[in-house]
Amino acid sequence: MANEIALNQALEDFSKLSPYVAAAKSGADFSQGKFKVNFFNRAFLISHPGGEIEEIAGNKPYPGWLRLVTLHYLTQAGGAALADEWITYRQLPGACFFERRFVNMAINPLTKGFGNDIEGFKRGALALGGEPITRTGDAGFRFRALPRIPLACILYLGDEEVQPAVTVFFDAAASAYLPTEDLSLLGSYLNAMQRFKNQK
Repeated sequence: MANEIALNQALEDFSKLSPYVAAAKSGADFSQGKFKVNFFNRAFLISHPGGEIEEIAGNKPYPGWLRLVTLHYLTQAGGAALADEWITYRQLPGACFFERRFVNMAINPLTKGFGNDIEGFKRGALALGGEPITRTGDAGFRFRALPRIPLACILYLGDEEVQPAVTVFFDAAASAYLPTEDLSLLGSYLNAMQRFKNQK
């Protein structure tokens, strides 16, 4: 019920958008009555003013929350420049209300799924459109979750004394584009990497 209320409100707000202004602020393209929004290594069309969503290539399943998040993104994008500074989820505004869910949905499954499997981590990240980055940790990748919301995911291998760990970082300007609750969902999508970890 809450999700339905949230979606109805998002659709109402979206219908009132000036689409070319929204495209400029969000980094999305707008043409022939539809926004084109890149989402990780996929691309979606969102019609205006109706808010229907469809993937451009293929008909693979996508998260049920993606329509709501893209509507929020297009509606709330403020046009802020990337801060070029990585922060953790707990540093986002109001993160204390959602951090436990974020850890359970994103961090714990990634750590359990990859642990010391650095090659599987690399395969999964590349399959999801990740670009290798040099940073502390044993392997790290940068993802373009939405046009102006980059994420980074870093794997720290364990040893006899230290457990393996995964950290997800957000650009410090992310909150200018999405609520903190929605950003947790983007982080959880990184679990899709696990589908590709055993591919050769």
